[in-house]
Amino acid sequence: MSKVKVKRRELVQLADKYKPGKSKIAGWYMSEKLDGSRCFWDGGITRGMKTVDVPWAGLTHPKKLTPKEKVKPISTGLWSRYGNPIMAPDWFLDVLPNIPLDGELFAGRGNFQLCRSIVAGDEADDRWGQIQFAVYGCPGMINFTEPGLIKNASLYCEITEDCLQWVMEQGSKFLVDATFEEEYDHIAEMLENNPVAYTHLQRQLPQDESDAVEALEAYMTKVIELGGEGVIIRDGKANYICKRSKSLIKYKPVDDADGKLVGFTAGRGKYAGMIGALILELESGKRLELSGMTDDQRVLDVEGVGAEGKDLIGARAKCFNIGDVIEFRYRELSDDGVPKEARFNRVKR
Repeated sequence: MSKVKVKRRELVQLADKYKPGKSKIAGWYMSEKLDGSRCFWDGGITRGMKTVDVPWAGLTHPKKLTPKEKVKPISTGLWSRYGNPIMAPDWFLDVLPNIPLDGELFAGRGNFQLCRSIVAGDEADDRWGQIQFAVYGCPGMINFTEPGLIKNASLYCEITEDCLQWVMEQGSKFLVDATFEEEYDHIAEMLENNPVAYTHLQRQLPQDESDAVEALEAYMTKVIELGGEGVIIRDGKANYICKRSKSLIKYKPVDDADGKLVGFTAGRGKYAGMIGALILELESGKRLELSGMTDDQRVLDVEGVGAEGKDLIGARAKCFNIGDVIEFRYRELSDDGVPKEARFNRVKR
């Protein structure tokens, strides 16, 4: 008997890439791509629950498929895209509406590392006053609970058929399947005068394709000049789906991607006794040796064992932890899907 193939999905909706000359964007909406931490507010239905009791919590090691050694024990209702509770303070959570919200925790342009240091902790940081919740969607829980397997470098979780029923039992009533335009109108009303969350501004592109492309390029230039990192473009008529979607696309000056840090190589020459490269596991399962770090970022706490250029065994770094999600930038993909000229950009969590 053949196995039933489990449908693959993501925890939240993810953006595909804009392809100049191929992507059709007339009448779509554009907004600045924020340099923050992606998050999902479940309306508060899991706030105060044990994390292990929440169906979408990241409890399993995605490679070993064993229980994670460390899980934040209590849910706040605010989740990272990898199924980890975000430990926001009560005063922040208390003023969020009782509907699901999808967006970005943001500390301003150029402040990604500050934002990450505040929102990624095991306890609520006293600097949360510097964080705002930029909201760009309110997906119905009927979309968020669609059955399927979430399997990537940082999250392994199966959403089962009974998840929607479980959500309803917790008191969630926001189950509707709405278009982005309908969601946008709703959050604008719900978040009016909210002290911690705001509706992320969307601009509609012209209905003529060439005019739309011209407007996009002009907006992209403005965003980059102001220190932003790119533009997100959305189909206003499309519905929210928990996967990488062609109705949601990102446009940046260079390509970027994420990988999971699984080890280090030993440095050569001037980097002897330091990190030579970060060893990343990509979503495709391929291995990537990544350079581009500063001298300070190459420093080791524990040197480990390994010849120059070879894998270090037992090494520990000052600036990196095994399991970190690393964002890198690259020029293009090789024929077998390996990023060319990849360079370290930042640690994402």
